[in-house]
Amino acid sequence: ETGDDPGASRKRIEYLCALPRTVREDHWLFVHGSPRGPTNEYVFPEDAQNTKKMEKLFSLVPRVCFQGHTHVPGVFTMEQRFVRPADTGTGYSLADPNAKLMINVGSVGQPRDGDPRSCYAIVEPDLVMFRRVEYDIERTVQAIEKEAELDNFLGYRLREGR
Repeated sequence: ETGDDPGASRKRIEYLCALPRTVREDHWLFVHGSPRGPTNEYVFPEDAQNTKKMEKLFSLVPRVCFQGHTHVPGVFTMEQRFVRPADTGTGYSLADPNAKLMINVGSVGQPRDGDPRSCYAIVEPDLVMFRRVEYDIERTVQAIEKEAELDNFLGYRLREGR
């Protein structure tokens, strides 16, 4: 598929629109934005200190919520902390049955936490591990520069993980 094919673009949009806004498996909730705004609410690291916002969000979390949208990976705790991947060591424990967590899994394509490497999470029943992978950023920047409908800034910020 190319960006010039309106039929392919329409099919992608139709596919995305048909997806559920949330997925729940036992005590795990999966959203793009947040438990309150599954498709478009941002939850930034600094929001960890916003008591009212976090209380509301955690009231909607069964036990663990996996989210993205900000492209900033890390773990939000009910104790108003945001734990960055670099501070999780070999992984962040999910073993405490009384703890509620919101986990931003990061971004494979556009990390925005100052580290330009792709970021993804591996989830096991009692542990989440963040992983980083090098990729050809310059190739991606050049591809963005060739797209008339995209601002070059979208490519340049990838070099800084922003």
